[in-house]
Amino acid sequence: MLHETLFFRVYDPSTHMYWHSGGTGGYTSYAMFNRQADYAVIVLSNTAGGPNGTFADLLALHIRQRLDGKPAISLDGFR
Repeated sequence: MLHETLFFRVYDPSTHMYWHSGGTGGYTSYAMFNRQADYAVIVLSNTAGGPNGTFADLLALHIRQRLDGKPAISLDGFR
């Protein structure tokens, strides 16, 4: 179950992750914090969303997977 928090849109208890994403006028962002694993990531991008999501979303997922010691998604296909 996902929970909304005061400053961040979602808390996911299965991953211990607080996150929020958004964008406006050709810019996108993604912020995530994992208190249990002791890391935070902020991605700011001057690109709008595409057919595969936003670059900020994909880059944040890639970084999270690397920080968690998991195989990371490829960013090669993002256009």
